[in-house]
Amino acid sequence: MSNPATDAARPAEYGTILSEVARDAKTLVKQQVALFRVEAGQELRRAGGATAAVAGGGGLAVAGGLLGGFAAAHLLNRVTGLPLWGCYGLAAGGLGAAGAKLLLAGRDGFAGLEPLPQTTAALGENLEWLAERLAPVGG
Repeated sequence: MSNPATDAARPAEYGTILSEVARDAKTLVKQQVALFRVEAGQELRRAGGATAAVAGGGGLAVAGGLLGGFAAAHLLNRVTGLPLWGCYGLAAGGLGAAGAKLLLAGRDGFAGLEPLPQTTAALGENLEWLAERLAPVGG
């Protein structure tokens, strides 16, 4: 048998619970966005500095590799007596193989990156919390 007084109070309780969940979810979304902004800003600053260093180092490495390749080809020509064109081919092949190895190492390094780890973890926790709050109480 149902009690009219408690039946009338239940919709009010549900409304209160839903408004609390909505308020808490709104707060979580605001906090999530703030965390994302802070973390993304930090990552972008770090990436900007690293990009400048890589670009400068890359340019110097290219110049050094080019001059080193010329020197290696002429040294190989002088030591072995091979035609100069063959020595350039051998030097270029060696530098190309070294470059390919570095590219593979860089690709493997990028594969292990996890962008915005705190934001991702916090978002997962917030979604779990929200799912628990929205789950039926009885079951």
